[in-house]
Amino acid sequence: MRSFAKFVLVLVPFLTLNPGARSQEKLQHPQGQFVTVLGKKIWYESAGQGQPLLLIPGAGGSHDYFHPFLAPLERSFRVIYYDGFGRGNSERAKSPSEYSFERDLDEIEALRQALHLGKIMVYGHSYGGFVAQGYALKYPDSVSKLIISNIFTSGEDFQASDDHFTEEIQQFFPEFWAELLPLRGKGLLSSSSEIQQVDAKYFLQVLQKFYFYNPQNAKSIAPYWNEHNFSPEQWNAVAGPDADFHVGGDLAKLDFRSQLSSLKMPVLVIAGRADGIVLPRLTEKFKTYAPKARFVMFEHSGHYPFIEEAPLFLKTLQDFLE
Repeated sequence: MRSFAKFVLVLVPFLTLNPGARSQEKLQHPQGQFVTVLGKKIWYESAGQGQPLLLIPGAGGSHDYFHPFLAPLERSFRVIYYDGFGRGNSERAKSPSEYSFERDLDEIEALRQALHLGKIMVYGHSYGGFVAQGYALKYPDSVSKLIISNIFTSGEDFQASDDHFTEEIQQFFPEFWAELLPLRGKGLLSSSSEIQQVDAKYFLQVLQKFYFYNPQNAKSIAPYWNEHNFSPEQWNAVAGPDADFHVGGDLAKLDFRSQLSSLKMPVLVIAGRADGIVLPRLTEKFKTYAPKARFVMFEHSGHYPFIEEAPLFLKTLQDFLE
């Protein structure tokens, strides 16, 4: 069960779930603009000089949560932030059938070409790590260096994480589980409004317990959750309408395990010791499937090492990218 995995992996709108937590913080962005990519208007922002580094956010979410945590990278590289089709400022689909994992891959390649970037360094966080893997495998000549953060190697592991999370919720939040059971008994999917309302009641508690090494750090990302930043239509299209319990859509079919060893570019894999959603046991599988990759475990981080261990995270990326 991934109700909170969906919320945090893809930045579900916290302000909708808990209006009382609304933050007035004004986000600082580089000046952005639209570019037409695969026939759709895609929003991007570019800051800094040097080799281009493209940041790929979680599914359903805009790039906003990368600000300001990754902004220091702009001192050394040309950092490209973007909102995928259907997310953030970018154009929405007329039908959810337009969204697909494969389109996310082709969109990056088309964006790279449209911006005349040449070879790019790629950082993918959470679902963005799925996209980063798929992109590097499909377009290896376009990628100079690859960073994969807090994600799995396959849809099978995504489902294993779902199953683990379901068990943890039963053990640590039995009252939450007791409210879910009758709804599931009626055949309601995790994307239903009824289940989403129950999820909302326990959101902060579960967020603090499963996503952060230090529960107090959960508040650091709250200002970046709002109605603008999340597209449930896009997420449900690629992960399935019941993804919190049963991964479906394109994600259920993903399996990079047999291909990762073919990657020729330098690869950095990042995990958080306290990540209760993308379990370290599952991320460590990269050591088997991509034995040449550098693997770094952040000992005092959950799902967001760039927030919880910011200086070490930035130094790790800087050293690898340079």
